Amino acid sequence: MTTRTELLKLLRSSRGEFLSGQKIGETLGISRNSVWKAVAQLKKEGYPIEGKSNAGYRLTAASDPLTPGDVESVLRVPCDIQVHDVVTSTNDIARSMPLSHRPAAIIANQQSAGRGRLGRSFESPGGTGLYMTIALKPAFALNKALFVTMACAVAACRAIERVCGVSPSIKWVNDIFLEQKKICGILTEAQSNLETGEIDSLIIGTGINCFPSSFSPEISHIAGCISDTPGAFSRGELAGELINQTADVLEDIESRSFFSEYRARCFILGQRILVHAHYDSRSTLALARDIDEDGGLIVEYLEGPRAGILETLHTGEISIVPVQ
Repeated sequence: MTTRTELLKLLRSSRGEFLSGQKIGETLGISRNSVWKAVAQLKKEGYPIEGKSNAGYRLTAASDPLTPGDVESVLRVPCDIQVHDVVTSTNDIARSMPLSHRPAAIIANQQSAGRGRLGRSFESPGGTGLYMTIALKPAFALNKALFVTMACAVAACRAIERVCGVSPSIKWVNDIFLEQKKICGILTEAQSNLETGEIDSLIIGTGINCFPSSFSPEISHIAGCISDTPGAFSRGELAGELINQTADVLEDIESRSFFSEYRARCFILGQRILVHAHYDSRSTLALARDIDEDGGLIVEYLEGPRAGILETLHTGEISIVPVQ
């Protein structure tokens, strides 16, 4: 971990209280001149650091500039990093890029036209979320692509847990929840070669609600965030750790070693859900029983002409039945 990163963590942990240059130097094992240089670097990146004689340094406001430095400070896999302030959609940028042998990550502070599953929009306000797309040429065959979405849900949970200190769970297929609120959505897209059975490009878009924001009335009842305290953690570090964890799970696609963790994190198992049909507006009450070895959700219908019948869902939409 770099001096810059260690200093930022120390200033965040002091929660607005001054830390003397001597105290910082002793804690980090560096000279006071090195402290001054690290503070200057953070100021240049946009962090609001106040320096006061005989007092030291402090962060003057909850601030979390999204910088390549924060991403790279935790990165342990090869990846080309792009950080933007505002984009239409990080997935759109990724699709227009020529892919090299190295994965690329497109990260944005805000999206003006973010997209979610099934053609829905994904609200992406500035300064409060992390919006990132990882684009790569995978090493596995097309028939393994079904597990990418599940693997990436596990990767998102691991990254959030490691950086933010909370334990999220998964709603099949790939929505990430915390305290019964959705905090993260994942949209995976691929271009494949049917003749060779290979995937030419894989695009993994992830949107994470990090800090409080004003959501539209349509989603305000279900949307949540990781922390109520703006700046409580670094969005850049979260992005870097998400890249790390995504690389790890994609290496395990063949063995599916992530599968048991996915099942353990899937909080809907044993719960009543609504299964929404694509072809009309009907919803059917069901019990989520298990997840099969192919990633399908096994449900038992509880009403209507199919009551008592088991079905395995491989696509579609479900919602949680609120506890009365």
